[in-house]
Amino acid sequence: YSSAPAMVVDMIKQGSKYPVALRDADGNLLDGANTYKLRLPPKIPAYLYWAVTLYNATDGTMPETPQLLPSRNQYDRVKLGDDGSVELWFSPTKPEGVGDKNWIRSIPGRAQMVAVRLYGTGSEFYDQTWKPDDLVKLPQQSDHTSSKE
Repeated sequence: YSSAPAMVVDMIKQGSKYPVALRDADGNLLDGANTYKLRLPPKIPAYLYWAVTLYNATDGTMPETPQLLPSRNQYDRVKLGDDGSVELWFSPTKPEGVGDKNWIRSIPGRAQMVAVRLYGTGSEFYDQTWKPDDLVKLPQQSDHTSSKE
């Protein structure tokens, strides 16, 4: 979709990398009608900044939802796991038990893609000793979910 000079700098703790997922762990294209979970292992190798952003796969734009941005980052105070990992959820309605800061709203009927944006990328990204887990499609929840942010 786009590129910038910093995206092609392969220097430790410099530049940026955007690993992108268009498919879930089963190999199916991401669909905004589904619920997905993404786990980022502890010690995200971004010495400057990290973010995870949802995009429309057809044109690379961000989906327009009531959320300010379809993105979460280290400054959003996302809830961390006991091991320091980050779990983010993507779905049209907020899954039960998931905090507002760990949820990104999707739009049903839209193809989507998820980008993990790493700025000041560490060697753990290059040698793949750190990599995000696959996006896992979860079963649809009952009507007990909340669509409030």
